[in-house]
Amino acid sequence: MILQRLARAIRRQDWFTVVLEVAIVVAGILIALQVENWNDERKARAEAADWRRQILADLRQARFDLEGRRTYNSQALAFGEQSLELLLSDAALDDNETWDMVLGAFQAGQIWPYRLDGPAFRQAQSAGGLGLVAGQEAIVTLAYFYDVSAYDYELITGGLPKYRSLIRERMPWPLQAHIWDANCQADVFVEGGTDYRFELVRCAPPDDPLLIRAAAESLRADREVQDALRGRLSQLKVSDASTSRLIERADNAIRVLEDAG
Repeated sequence: MILQRLARAIRRQDWFTVVLEVAIVVAGILIALQVENWNDERKARAEAADWRRQILADLRQARFDLEGRRTYNSQALAFGEQSLELLLSDAALDDNETWDMVLGAFQAGQIWPYRLDGPAFRQAQSAGGLGLVAGQEAIVTLAYFYDVSAYDYELITGGLPKYRSLIRERMPWPLQAHIWDANCQADVFVEGGTDYRFELVRCAPPDDPLLIRAAAESLRADREVQDALRGRLSQLKVSDASTSRLIERADNAIRVLEDAG
């Protein structure tokens, strides 16, 4: 309709009408483009807000997971320290101390692997949407947490420790089977039953004290196990410090991202 009016105005050389019709067309195009831009910006803001919520959820879950690993490794460290003290003692041990030494030696080799990934951060990063999610400070903080800190954490805590394989080779299988069957590593549900953590606990000994004493005597005479246990305790100590720093960085990333929102 507008084009027909414009054509008639041009034939009549009605330049005022021509200019008016062209202005209407241009204004309509500009308004349509502006509306489209507003819609795109609204969708981008909504997508950024969704990414921000997901990244925050990932960060909080990572913090929860790291807290669980720190507790777990602290328990392994406590078991190992008690076992090493008894292994190096010249004093005669009663049945409870003998079991503490044997159980502690095994528990010190327990691991609960973890890898920090951050799927929402990776999704926003690959889509080029990090600039919409947060400012430069938040982007740097998140990248440091998910790249540099994650690499450091895996370097320190990753892999199977030498001691883990060694103690499993030296520990009699009936004792290992008892430790597993007696739930010496317990599943503890938290957060209203929606998530869980592993805990290393002092479970009851098996009904064969002679088997425990034989294992204890063997471990007391095994310098290789004792040396490897010292190395394992050192690794657990360093892991605790690394995990604590990573939790602090998770807290900082959460704070920065919340402030950016």
